[in-house]
Amino acid sequence: MVRASSGNRRADILDAAIDLVADAGLRGLTHRAVDAAAGLPEGSTSAYFRTRAALLNAVVVRLGERIGADVDELATEAARHPGDTAHAIEETMKQLDCWLSDPAPLLARLELSLESTRRPELGEAMNNWRTAFEALVARILTDVGLEKASERATLIVACMDGILLRALTSAPAQAARAVAVDEARTLLTSLLISARVLDGGEDPLTDVMPG
Repeated sequence: MVRASSGNRRADILDAAIDLVADAGLRGLTHRAVDAAAGLPEGSTSAYFRTRAALLNAVVVRLGERIGADVDELATEAARHPGDTAHAIEETMKQLDCWLSDPAPLLARLELSLESTRRPELGEAMNNWRTAFEALVARILTDVGLEKASERATLIVACMDGILLRALTSAPAQAARAVAVDEARTLLTSLLISARVLDGGEDPLTDVMPG
């Protein structure tokens, strides 16, 4: 299916490339295939990205823009409700559900993450994207009043990646999506509660594990 034009040809090309990577893997990503998916004349993609490597790196940047914009909105919403952890969790669950209802960017990110282990230049782009993404999550944690935001953001992103991966590779998709949101809510609630306990100087294991 040809993606509707946004009026920004470069963005249209990259969004079509993201859909292709999600649907056909990186083997399906060619300049000609992107032209067809974007509904553009042959040669349009190569006019913007002369090589496949340039196209791949641009796709990583575009993924960062799209997913990062969603997380930036979450951070902005958390800032409107400082200290309200419950609100931040529920807004995050809405976003996870939205991502899983249209999973092409998540699938493309998984494909590119694996490819980045074999391509140093792509690995650098993915690492820059991941660092920026974790910084946005850290901003949310700071806004809800938690300490050690950076290291906790890294942990949360890693855990959420695991939940999303299982949802994306499980069937039926609708059921997997609902389970993933419930699991993410439980995990995130547990992590944030324990973080508040630790920030208060308490040992959360004192009452549940023998010394």
